[in-house]
Amino acid sequence: MELNKFINDIKTTLPIATVMNNPGGGISTIINYSDTKITYLRGKSKMSISFNDLYETYIYFKGMNVSSSDLRRFKPSVFNSKACPAGHSCNCTFLFLIFEKMNMSTNIGGKGVRGNPFSVTIYKNTEE
Repeated sequence: MELNKFINDIKTTLPIATVMNNPGGGISTIINYSDTKITYLRGKSKMSISFNDLYETYIYFKGMNVSSSDLRRFKPSVFNSKACPAGHSCNCTFLFLIFEKMNMSTNIGGKGVRGNPFSVTIYKNTEE
């Protein structure tokens, strides 16, 4: 799957105002798309994640089981608020929600705690 198709599929499947239930409670609401990123509300906090970061993560973990812990190690600048001030751990579950809603992964598993983090398996043949 090419980056442009990936972006278009996200925008088509998850239009602005899409509300998704977070696995640990609460909701994430997509509030805006720019050419480079998605902006969403998690509770009352506004967060953003770039399409490039989502796509790079998809390509890297395609066909694999991936946990929120794996994401934090892979790209701390995006997925780890403790390791890098620019990153945010909420981006982990947001990415999992996107993949789940787009039928690019299994349902989110785990409890989101140490020793049992949230995780999905990203399907290998999602472009078919």
